Amino acid sequence: MHNVIQGPGVKPPRGIFDELSPEERALVAPLFKVMVYPENTIVFTQGFPARYLYLISRGEVLIRYEPEDGPALTVARVQPGGVFGWSAALMRPTYSSSAITVHKTEVLRLYNQDLRDFYQENPRVGKRLAEILAEAIAKRLDSPQGKILSLLENNLKQSSPEDTTAPHKEDAPMTGLAEEKMRITVLISNLSAYIEQFHGGFVEFVDYDGKVVKVRMGGACATCDLLPNTLHGWIEGTLRQFFPHIEGVEAVD
Repeated sequence: MHNVIQGPGVKPPRGIFDELSPEERALVAPLFKVMVYPENTIVFTQGFPARYLYLISRGEVLIRYEPEDGPALTVARVQPGGVFGWSAALMRPTYSSSAITVHKTEVLRLYNQDLRDFYQENPRVGKRLAEILAEAIAKRLDSPQGKILSLLENNLKQSSPEDTTAPHKEDAPMTGLAEEKMRITVLISNLSAYIEQFHGGFVEFVDYDGKVVKVRMGGACATCDLLPNTLHGWIEGTLRQFFPHIEGVEAVD
């Protein structure tokens, strides 16, 4: 299990908050909590309840999307100054993709219900904060800032659907088989990028049951005489460096 370091609310870095006055930054500071994740940690996964927006201070996060009819795809790499988990800020019920740290990563985490309460209790500063977040989210989504701001403010103006009498439970990073599956997917994706660039083939993650990893070989690899060496020597060997308990790797059609 990964050890995630949590810290209290802190003064947000000047970065994207340069437009706020010192007094305004002091007001928004308690909304943010410092979180430090080890490398290869799944911060959240696609389909999980969307509760937090994350701003990266240090490190890097890989954003992965898994379509219903195909393997997971890397859709973005978010670096310091960037945001991820935008679904939470827009009050969407679930995350539309997964987030995995590439390196040890420090983030500022913002709980969406706290953002909503702040916006309603501090309209002037809340609007300023919403504008800043909308700009950051718009860059992440390559979408017009005005459109994102309109969606964001419309949701922030609505009353909270949560039961405020129930204590809020912290979300933990994914662990166990689900985390291993996602980490293996990311590793195989990196191996595939190398194979595609230098050998004209590719490898796709198909499934993992805790013992055997199933992959699909394509391109030049599908008809290559050296396929067994690539599959068992290189791919399986690499996976076992990170997951020594894996019993084997199988290629499927």
